[in-house]
Amino acid sequence: MVGKSINESSVFKRIRYYFDPTKIKNEPNFNIRAYAMAAIYCLFLTLILIRYAWITFFPTPLRTRLIETGSRQFETNLTLAKPRATITDRNGRVLAVSISRPSIFLLTRKMPEDVEILKKVAHQIQVPLNTLIAYSDEKRNFIWLRRQISQSEFNKMGSLKKWQDFIGVIDEPKRVYPEKDLASQLIGFVGTDGNGLEGIEKIYNSRLNIKPIKSEVMKDARGRLVMVTPNDASKPEQKAPNLKLSIDLSIQEFAQNALREGVIKSKAKGGSAIVMDVQTGEILSMASYPTYDLNSPPENDPSSRRLRPVMDAIELGSVVKPMWISKALDLGLIKQDTKIYAENGQMTLPGGIIHDTHAHGWITPEEILKVSSNIGAYKVVQKLGRDTFYDALMKIGFGRQPGTGLPGEWGGRIKKVSTWREMNFANMAFGQGFAISPLQLAHGLSIIVGDGVDHGVNLIAIDEKNENDLIGPPLKYINPKTSKTIAEMMESVVEEEGGTGAPARIPGILVSGKTGTAQIWSSKDHAYSGRTAVFEGVIPSDDPKLVIVVVIDEAGVRPAYGGPLAGPVFAEIGKKTVEYLNSQGIYNVKSYENAYLKKNKKNISDIQKKSDNTVLIQPKQKETQTKEF
Repeated sequence: MVGKSINESSVFKRIRYYFDPTKIKNEPNFNIRAYAMAAIYCLFLTLILIRYAWITFFPTPLRTRLIETGSRQFETNLTLAKPRATITDRNGRVLAVSISRPSIFLLTRKMPEDVEILKKVAHQIQVPLNTLIAYSDEKRNFIWLRRQISQSEFNKMGSLKKWQDFIGVIDEPKRVYPEKDLASQLIGFVGTDGNGLEGIEKIYNSRLNIKPIKSEVMKDARGRLVMVTPNDASKPEQKAPNLKLSIDLSIQEFAQNALREGVIKSKAKGGSAIVMDVQTGEILSMASYPTYDLNSPPENDPSSRRLRPVMDAIELGSVVKPMWISKALDLGLIKQDTKIYAENGQMTLPGGIIHDTHAHGWITPEEILKVSSNIGAYKVVQKLGRDTFYDALMKIGFGRQPGTGLPGEWGGRIKKVSTWREMNFANMAFGQGFAISPLQLAHGLSIIVGDGVDHGVNLIAIDEKNENDLIGPPLKYINPKTSKTIAEMMESVVEEEGGTGAPARIPGILVSGKTGTAQIWSSKDHAYSGRTAVFEGVIPSDDPKLVIVVVIDEAGVRPAYGGPLAGPVFAEIGKKTVEYLNSQGIYNVKSYENAYLKKNKKNISDIQKKSDNTVLIQPKQKETQTKEF
């Protein structure tokens, strides 16, 4: 007993000694404390992970209760599109806008097994019963049943509250096009997901689209389906400015109506019409026929959805002749009074013969345009030479895309100079052997009559463009003096008796223009078949403001000349457009009484007075005739 008490007293002494505050060292051992705390944290973390694994992976009663509790509140989540920005014409008239429409969705995991219930639901929301039953096997919990239906149709369905355990409704933005078929191919349309599929809607998709929001489908305390912030899906975004296009809806309507009548009268396959501002490069109208209603775009009618002015690749014929004559004038290779021998309507070349529709002898460059002489045009490009001619093709925009960014935009098809044979070279002088789009033609014409400056092609209103979008000075094709000269020379095509463009005259308005009748190459028959009638015009010719191009594609009547078929369409568009712009105070196109008589001041006697200074280029012998005027 004595020994045991001695040992106990010794232990107590040691304990008291250890906890005696006076014995605490001034330099504690922190390593021991750090290890101790780390061990405690690791122990707690291990216990938490074990508990998490037990609840998550093992089929315990607790896990089942937790899952049931969560599913009673949370069902699913989905991404909802926000309304797209509004598209307007240059005057603010709405072309495309998003409005709120109800959409019906299904939660498959909550679907009842009773077929009779599903039959009633299918009948009420007008969904096939078999389709509804098939959704029960889907792994997805969320499925759209009806999207963006009209409010009137939704109201006819009646209340859906009795099916609220598995059927829900949410407002979604739907794209609506108030003007229906006006500029339909240009504007394009969107899919049910709100993304642009064609036209402006596609190329400016990121500009028009607003960031979508995520919403959760929940259940409230009474078990009803509710959406977290559902109304935000259909509210317009205040920060999204309208996209203002360059087109004018009134001019678009003029062009579209006139084009439709022209295509029908010509029994043609289709047609294009473009109205362009010479001074800014803005497209005031881009019409394509046939057309369609943007609110119900056809799925199996690609011809009506085709934007012909941009996508069509056509050998447009004699309408290109002013481009080469203006270039030759600008380089000083020919003059206005230069006489060119037109071979009396027929000229033999290595590989074939080129013809004029009528026999002509000595003619001036202006008369080449007036009577549309193929031989005269060929002799002009001969003087230019192949390399200069190819360079002119590129600079006038025939070998490159206009730059609109529209889907399917044609960039031209021009062979390399090294592949040209003499007959190819001759054909290209009057618009065969290379393909361009109607928009490229309008762009080229706007250059040669617009002081020779390339302002580009603009689909967005100029006042909407950022100055940073303009890169470097504009390209120049010819000088302003030559530009004025070629516009005056093209007057004879329309305003003089005997001009091929007489049907394009507009009473009281001075018009310049050029006709074209293009043959269509058939890859199937390996020959030219069919005809395309073309007219390009400038209003007014003494102060060019508007360029208008009309193409009647694959006309079914004969003769399919550009003057009688495309000319009247041009006149109708031009007349109404000028009246409209003048009434709006936008332009001031002065009236010119009896405009077609203007050229009488340049009669034969005037030309004879200048005969001493007239340059005559005599034809050489037959074997060298292809190299001389």
